[in-house]
Amino acid sequence: MADKNAPIYVKIDDYEDLLNVFSFIKKNLGDAKVLLNKIAELKAQEDMELENWYADVSDVESKVKFIDETLFEIRK
Repeated sequence: MADKNAPIYVKIDDYEDLLNVFSFIKKNLGDAKVLLNKIAELKAQEDMELENWYADVSDVESKVKFIDETLFEIRK
């Protein structure tokens, strides 16, 4: 088995290619993090809007129920 501390010889061209690939990967990871943060922010806004819509629907529902009960009592 090879010694883990033994020197590794790599061609300069291969090393430069490797550095370019890692640079590309790091840039894309940074871009991905930015996009994920934007998506999380949009999702939070969307969740808040949905909560507001649920509250509005619940409010309308209670008003309709009140009107229905009031009209039903008048008919008696």
